[in-house]
Amino acid sequence: MSKVTKLGKYKGIEVTVAKTFATEENVNQEIQNLLAQNPLLLDKDGVVENGDVTLIDFEGLKDGIAFDGGTAKGYTLEIGSHSFIEGFEEKMIGMKVGETRDLDLTFPANYQVSDLAGQDVIFKVTVHKIQTKQDAILDDAFVQSLSIKDVDNVDSFKQYMKAYVQSKHDDQYRTNVENVLFQQLLNECVVEVEDQDVEVAMQEQLDQIAYDLSRQGMTIDTYLQMMGANMDMLKEQLKPSAMQQAKFEAIIDAIIISEGITTSDEEIDEQFDMMAKQNNISIEQVEAQISRDGFRRDFNRVKSSQLVIQSAIIHN
Repeated sequence: MSKVTKLGKYKGIEVTVAKTFATEENVNQEIQNLLAQNPLLLDKDGVVENGDVTLIDFEGLKDGIAFDGGTAKGYTLEIGSHSFIEGFEEKMIGMKVGETRDLDLTFPANYQVSDLAGQDVIFKVTVHKIQTKQDAILDDAFVQSLSIKDVDNVDSFKQYMKAYVQSKHDDQYRTNVENVLFQQLLNECVVEVEDQDVEVAMQEQLDQIAYDLSRQGMTIDTYLQMMGANMDMLKEQLKPSAMQQAKFEAIIDAIIISEGITTSDEEIDEQFDMMAKQNNISIEQVEAQISRDGFRRDFNRVKSSQLVIQSAIIHN
């Protein structure tokens, strides 16, 4: 277990963090970004062309056997985005809806997955939908398509966006405050970090990445294949942040002990009841997924972090 050999000042930390405010330029840029991110997608009956957006299933085969990370269903791919290995998107050009085509491809010789580097493979691709992109236009119809409560025309949308942009500035300000505070806290303390704690922190980060990818219908293996990377490379990339996380958690745990921070059974019951209602499940189901001891530890850490933030002296 990591050990804090010096617990520096953690209450009344003094920092300076500038606040920023939404400008007309900020708001207009955000609106343009939103228009660019929401192009009109129009179904087409023709063949796949460069720039089209396709909905596909694909399966990667090496010597007739599917390889790990090479399969997905209902995947949205923009032709010309260079998301996949060279040749994949180019060889889809000319396909029709409902067509299945075998794409004969070769992984680059320097591909990071050694089993696939320089290897000939076949991607069996089926096209389910082809769409063309058309730039969105800021009008009442576009605003209404966003289904924002009480926002149904361009004028109300601009007011909404101004408030939204300011909220982003405010969120960023709070994040900046926390980052500066916690970095100063890290600088004030000395921690002997155990490798085991770094591994735990790294696994938590990997689990979060896997969860985020799963919401996009993708596995972490598929993601790594697309990026030309492997798990060892990803872990090496995450190592500094995992080290920082392990150090920070050790400091926060030391503050918990120093301040005698606790979480009662009643507080846990209250939080579990809230989670059950929010997710429309029973408290028993919550308890089956979350250990009370683990939740108590995490809730104590939240209280400890909040003590650092709330006691800080912040200048703008």
